[in-house]
Amino acid sequence: MSESTNRFEELLRRLGLDSMPTYQQLFESMDPLSWTLVLLLTGAVILGVFFTLNTRYSFHAFQEAEATPDVLLARLKQDPTYLTPPSIISRLGAETTLQLLEYGDQVTAGQWRSMWNRVREELLGLLSSQHAFGPIFALANYYMSTDTEEPDSMRIRRTALIHKLGQRRQLEPGADGMLAQLRLVRHPAEQLGELGFDGPTIWLESAEDSMEVEGPIIQMGTVRFDTVDRASVGITIQRTPTVGGNFTMQMEKRNDMWVVVNEQVNWEP
Repeated sequence: MSESTNRFEELLRRLGLDSMPTYQQLFESMDPLSWTLVLLLTGAVILGVFFTLNTRYSFHAFQEAEATPDVLLARLKQDPTYLTPPSIISRLGAETTLQLLEYGDQVTAGQWRSMWNRVREELLGLLSSQHAFGPIFALANYYMSTDTEEPDSMRIRRTALIHKLGQRRQLEPGADGMLAQLRLVRHPAEQLGELGFDGPTIWLESAEDSMEVEGPIIQMGTVRFDTVDRASVGITIQRTPTVGGNFTMQMEKRNDMWVVVNEQVNWEP
């Protein structure tokens, strides 16, 4: 053992490795390039440690929010863009997504609604593209059209109104405080009913019936049935004399419940 140790020490001596340099000798031997390399290496190590800790924290927070649908729902109520709409539906399910839709329609904070409007529109489109009973039933509940004893035309109108305005079915008053009006053009055989609009509701016998426009106006045309299970209705939303839109919504009847399957923007009045 002693002979092997002596041979190892002799080898180190011949290679000049038998004595380690002091810190002072190391510092004196460093040139500017060496110091630059040391600083770069130190910075890389610090960044590596920072991103490692930050990534671990993010994964932990994300998994915690996904623990249960209720916890994730609470997180989405704070920030509706926390997940993409497809992820929201896949993680929450149709029933809890319905709760998020109903909650979102009640929030009036401007910043929250600016984030929510796009999410809401995509959620409705994704739910309507599915043919399973769960998503259809959730949509019908959202549109408040589950009563199969109610005339189809009324259920279609309420569905269109909620689709555009949300469950509150409210359009902001004009600058002068004038309340928004809902005007409905009816077929002579159509039964009248209540749509729950937050403001005056006026039934018109034809689209040519002239009425003075006072304040914001929502006008819905007659319901057009292509088949017993397919229909469309046009709706014009005029917020001010210069700001508004004209839309046509196609609907399908699935499991005796009407859902919006397509929406077309009419650029010409």
